[in-house]
Amino acid sequence: MEKLTGRHYMISALKRRHADRVPTTVLIGPYCSRLGGYSVREILKDARKSAEAHLAFHRRFHPDSVIVYNDIYLEVEALGCELEFPEDNISHPRSPLLKDQSQLAGLKVPDPKKDGRLPYFLELCERVSAGVGKEAAVGLGNSGPWNLAMHLRGAEQLLVECITDPGFVHELMEFTTEVVRTVGDAVIEVGFLPSLGEAFASCSLISPEIYRDFIKPCHRDLCEYFRAKGAPMTIHICGYIDPIMEHLIDTGINFISIDAPSSLKKMVDLSDSRLTIMGNVPTTLFATGTREEMEEAIRGCVETAAEGSGYILSSGCEIPLNSTEERVEHFFTYAHDFGREFMSRLMEKEETV
Repeated sequence: MEKLTGRHYMISALKRRHADRVPTTVLIGPYCSRLGGYSVREILKDARKSAEAHLAFHRRFHPDSVIVYNDIYLEVEALGCELEFPEDNISHPRSPLLKDQSQLAGLKVPDPKKDGRLPYFLELCERVSAGVGKEAAVGLGNSGPWNLAMHLRGAEQLLVECITDPGFVHELMEFTTEVVRTVGDAVIEVGFLPSLGEAFASCSLISPEIYRDFIKPCHRDLCEYFRAKGAPMTIHICGYIDPIMEHLIDTGINFISIDAPSSLKKMVDLSDSRLTIMGNVPTTLFATGTREEMEEAIRGCVETAAEGSGYILSSGCEIPLNSTEERVEHFFTYAHDFGREFMSRLMEKEETV
């Protein structure tokens, strides 16, 4: 019998087919720098060092997919935003680029092959893909239009303008959506699928009405745009998204990554087998959780979502920088063991029906 690779397991979830265990991965985040022996600053600036760190993680834990890490400011940096790069922490903007609304007219969509660190990121993705080969799937993430708008204008100011000046917000979102299209086209050109990170679209920060009125139309347009290119788009939103789950499904996405504060059961029920769903294991468990807490979380996710086979077990968001090797290893070991046990029971049940 042919040995299944991580790529096979991921494809099984995308096609909603049973495999001998549940597909399992994590959002690696900056933690991979630890395994590569580099600082976070080094992996955010050097594609070779970052690829080495990602591949070190892959060799150590053998996830079914390697989800390439980058900071969430690549695109706004390419637009002209100045970033600070601490030695051993994630980067952050010095200040919002659009201090005045009138500055929007002067912004130009960046060239992914020339501007900022976008070329670094495309090189990184190609290096990781070449290093992983056919052993695992390779995924990535870029900022969605709402994230970009927040980074450009500042969260507090943009939220106020959703009430006081919605016309400007729509204009800004049209621009950031064009940026996402352009970066997505470059991602597709080097052999990957566009995947949007929208941390600021969490209902921990915005209302369902803001998502419906300002963000959903852009997500729907992007889904249609990339689908026409044969590249279905995926979305990851941090935090709590229960109030906007129906809106998200209505955009036409076919893959969503959800964080631990959101209800996995609600997403499974609402999606009605139309989506591949990934995530929901609390990220804190990788840094401070007990073995029992990790095992309980894994069982809960698998038993809630894996029966329809369109589920990928994963951390709800990026695992913390202070995650421990022992906890990450236990996640994969227990997930594989329980994932096989669950699928075995499921297949026995189906054979008796």
